[in-house]
Amino acid sequence: MALTYGRNRGSTSAMVEGAIFAAIAIVFNLLFYYVPFVGVFLNLVMPLPLVVCGIRNGMRYSILSAVVATAIVAMVINPVHALFFLAVFGIMGVALGECVHRRLPAKKLFAISTAAGLVSIGLNLVLALYVLGINPVDMMFSQLDAAVPQMTQSLSGAMGAQQAAELEAQMTETMRLMKIVLPGAMILVAPCLVLLNYWLARKIMARAGIQLDGFPPAERWGFPRMVALLYVLGLVGLQYLNGAGIHNWMYTLAANVWTICSMLLVVQGLVGVYWWMKRKGKNLFWFRILVFVALFLPVVTLAMTYVGGYDILFDPRGVRKQAPDRKPQAPDGDGPAERPRK
Repeated sequence: MALTYGRNRGSTSAMVEGAIFAAIAIVFNLLFYYVPFVGVFLNLVMPLPLVVCGIRNGMRYSILSAVVATAIVAMVINPVHALFFLAVFGIMGVALGECVHRRLPAKKLFAISTAAGLVSIGLNLVLALYVLGINPVDMMFSQLDAAVPQMTQSLSGAMGAQQAAELEAQMTETMRLMKIVLPGAMILVAPCLVLLNYWLARKIMARAGIQLDGFPPAERWGFPRMVALLYVLGLVGLQYLNGAGIHNWMYTLAANVWTICSMLLVVQGLVGVYWWMKRKGKNLFWFRILVFVALFLPVVTLAMTYVGGYDILFDPRGVRKQAPDRKPQAPDGDGPAERPRK
């Protein structure tokens, strides 16, 4: 039987909380629709009210909250926007809240919630194609393709015609590569949203006096060796197919496998550097600088990829030799998470 967080509260209290979280979700939608700049950031935390509602009261009330919010959003904004909210953010919010409510192990929680996030992203594309009749991917890249010549034309006076032409060719090639690896990038969005919303939900629940079980400390994170193997296979496939001039579905598959594994290896490399700096007593301020630099400098990103590959293959941290703790650890290393009393 699931160990609930709101076991001692009655159904009336749970319904009141569900209504409050539905109201918060409605406010999020209004800000997202009418304030575009704020909406960019709200798009990342839109499932959060449903997540917290599900953690406190279970799936029944989080679904009820999502349905109420969807109905009101359909009346206040429009039915299409409400449908997108329910399909895209409702599924992820309900799934993540229920997984935490049932106190599932960290790996199972993360896997189920990520799968729900992938379903949400897929529904987003399906609804855009069959409800709105548009392809959001083509629309996004068509705008970017149109912006490249305008940008290079505006810079041609300062750079010179030849340099502007070279820049335009580089940016066009970058757009082509982005189109190829877009599926892999979209797959990586789901786990990032899950981690962000779970981290925020954990902070919110802590304010209410409930400490949620966290993911293992960062220095114990580790991906299977298969990630490094797939990275090598994807890279070899890219080089071979590109050299042979073959740009079909196999080339796209190799590019996306290489992209996903590259990002995972970068995370693994940063974890390895964090473990080494913490073990040697180094100032972790420089680790934050490294994370920031790795986001923008491809050379540093590539170096972290190799560090991650070394960490996965040789396991210098001894992650595979460590026995799992009986009590889950908080992600910020603040000790075992306490369960609420019945």
